[in-house]
Amino acid sequence: AAAATATTATTASSSTTTTTATAAAPSEVPTPPLPPFVPTPELLRLCEPVNAAAASSAPDDTAVTGSVPVGGNANKQQLKVALLLSGGVDSSVALTLLQAAGHECTAFYLQIWFQEDFRNYWDQCPWEDDLLVAQGVCDALGVPLEVVPLTDQYWDLVVSHSIAEISRGRTPNPDMLCNSRVKFGAFREYLHGAFPGRFDRIASGHYAALSRPASSDASASSSS
Repeated sequence: AAAATATTATTASSSTTTTTATAAAPSEVPTPPLPPFVPTPELLRLCEPVNAAAASSAPDDTAVTGSVPVGGNANKQQLKVALLLSGGVDSSVALTLLQAAGHECTAFYLQIWFQEDFRNYWDQCPWEDDLLVAQGVCDALGVPLEVVPLTDQYWDLVVSHSIAEISRGRTPNPDMLCNSRVKFGAFREYLHGAFPGRFDRIASGHYAALSRPASSDASASSSS
């Protein structure tokens, strides 16, 4: 039941006393926090898990894949991972999994669309909101976040090429160009310059650049 408070006021011209009852707003029941996300061993297997708990609880890689362990981290050592974080679900889950697998992660938000000439389109793609979400994810996981300004590279490598292709009557794919030329191109160059030799892996929520051992290529060729 709502509590009530009584207020008494006395005027100077009379001895009339007025009492006003004020009902307090009912208290809101707080929403219980969601339980923490606990990745399954099968999910962690794909993240090259580190030693003890993660490694021992994960199923044997050879038994699952029928060949070699997933990734190149056969000794299950902690890796330094640069993760491309957009503020979306996929990259946020990727960061959560890599953190749970025991790796030392640093998140990077690529600022790639910041042109004064396109200010009228900013409301349709508010990068500031994405950055706030990305920062919230990093705060929850205890992961540092770096903002990388790659507007010029994005314009030169993706936008200008796409405009040129459209003017010639062709249909470009800017997303594919962004992956190959910016995420695994200009961003790699940025890392080599700003953090030389620091990171063992670059991760994202969608795409991967694979490095296959020569023996795997040879066996694949012989079996085909």
